[in-house]
Amino acid sequence: MKAAAALILLGAVCASGSPDDLQPPISGIHFQRTNLVVRWNGSKHPWPKALWVYRVTPTRFSPTTISNLMVICSVKETDKTDYGTNGMVFSPADGPRNLRISFPEGSIEYWSTHSYGPSNLATKVPGRDQLFSLTEALLKKLGISISDIAKANRTGKPKMSIFESPVHYFLDHTVVTNVESRSVRLNRALDGVEFGGDGGNCEIEFGAHGQVTKLSLSWRNVEREKSYRTVPPRTIIKRLREGKAVHAPVMDEFGNDITIDWSRVCNLTVKRAQAYYWGKVYPVGVSPVFPSRLIPYAILLAKVDTGTSTFDVAIQCPIFEEEHASPGKK
Repeated sequence: MKAAAALILLGAVCASGSPDDLQPPISGIHFQRTNLVVRWNGSKHPWPKALWVYRVTPTRFSPTTISNLMVICSVKETDKTDYGTNGMVFSPADGPRNLRISFPEGSIEYWSTHSYGPSNLATKVPGRDQLFSLTEALLKKLGISISDIAKANRTGKPKMSIFESPVHYFLDHTVVTNVESRSVRLNRALDGVEFGGDGGNCEIEFGAHGQVTKLSLSWRNVEREKSYRTVPPRTIIKRLREGKAVHAPVMDEFGNDITIDWSRVCNLTVKRAQAYYWGKVYPVGVSPVFPSRLIPYAILLAKVDTGTSTFDVAIQCPIFEEEHASPGKK
């Protein structure tokens, strides 16, 4: 597994409890090697000198946001099939569409289905060059500023992943490619630090004529609680040797698990390091528990050299100066 992809497997659960419990309960595979040779090829200043711990509370989408959503998703008040203090559901009778708004989860889910084929191609699907402006305008209607989106490392522009759904048809002895939709995925940033997991992500699918065909938003309300000093790379290296970090599962090209024998590792090279916030992902049917706390940690993308092979690994480590919990332990 590539280290970048492994990052999502290291989602830390948001901590709750006393202010002294600074470190997130890290999930992953514990490792320790007191004489581990670590080479730091990442930035010498990978994160701010101080970061905030945030308090997470339920999101109350404003009446303006809900009104805008109803226009975007083409639903009316009479389409409302369920509602209450926790949110609402719209299910129009005239088509396969559904809009669900949840205040406790801080989420918006909209989907619609469209039937296309050789004689009914999707037309005027927005091009890649149109997606940024369309996304910025839609986020504004949801009460989200483009400045709240994580930035790409090299350009400093909003970090957006673009996906498209091409379908190929053989028409008149010619292969015709019809792109039925293009999607944008993006993550939130807090104080310039990227946010993963739930509570800070969005995916928007644009279909024919620029219509929003799917929308998935998880955007929890956060408030600054307290700022703590972060540690430099030399302290992270020390923590790696002391067993105060975990790594994501590693798999070979066939999807088989690789067990790392750390006693035989020649060296570990940190290629990239960054601070990261992870919002707790609750299973379907489980309501979020609030208030909770959102705590940053360090994520390292590294290469492990065993002498006979090398492979990428994602490592997660506490980032604050204060240490009140060890990885994987309470």
